[in-house]
Order: sequence, then C-alpha cells, then structure tokens
Amino acid sequence: MTTQYTHRITLAVPESLLDVANHLALLAGESPSDINTFTNLSYQDESGNLYAVCSAVSKPIVPMMLENGLMVVEKEGVDMTKAQAALDEIHAGNIKLAVDLPPLEAFKTWGLEKIPDLEETI
Repeated sequence: MTTQYTHRITLAVPESLLDVANHLALLAGESPSDINTFTNLSYQDESGNLYAVCSAVSKPIVPMMLENGLMVVEKEGVDMTKAQAALDEIHAGNIKLAVDLPPLEAFKTWGLEKIPDLEETI
C-alpha cells in the first residue's frame, strides 16, 4: 500500500513563537485542531529556554512549502501574516526544522533535552 505521507518533519518551537508556529501548523495541517500543535513546553536547551516540539509524517507539499514559500490559500482560522512570520523564523533558525531525520536525533543536534515529568522526579 502506498501513502502520500512520504516525509517526516520535526520542529522545535521556542516559547515566544508558539502562536505564529500554530498558524503555520494549521495552514500545513489537515485538521482544525492543528492550531493547537505547539502547546506543551516539554523540551529545553542548555540555557533553560523552553520549546514545544512536534514530529509527524507529512505529504511532500509541506517540505516544498517550507522551502519555496507559502501558497496563498483560504483556510479557516489561519492568520497568513502569522504563518509567514513562522516560516521566516524557520529560515532564520529560530524555529528548528528537520526533514527526514529521526526526532530524537534532531533534538540532540539542536541541544534540546526533554524536561523530566514532575512525577518522574518524585
């Protein structure tokens, strides 16, 4: 069986960019709930900056959009200015993006570590 989902994309979004990243996720995603993709700040860098992460399979259109720019589309709930701001932050390296790299390898490359759950430390 063939699938249209031929890539794995992994992103790490710093706390200050969650809102714009969620608009890009909504634009690229397939469900209205994609506006809530980046909410759980579960990773941190060595300076203690918090990140929300996501790794998912994607259709080729998503990496193409990330490389070639946003397509002008009407999609309910998407703020195109915020989606473009997120894309700009990816290109600037402030939102981390890896295509077809195992997620844990990407997190390690970026110097991100999972924040231990409170329950795990008790």
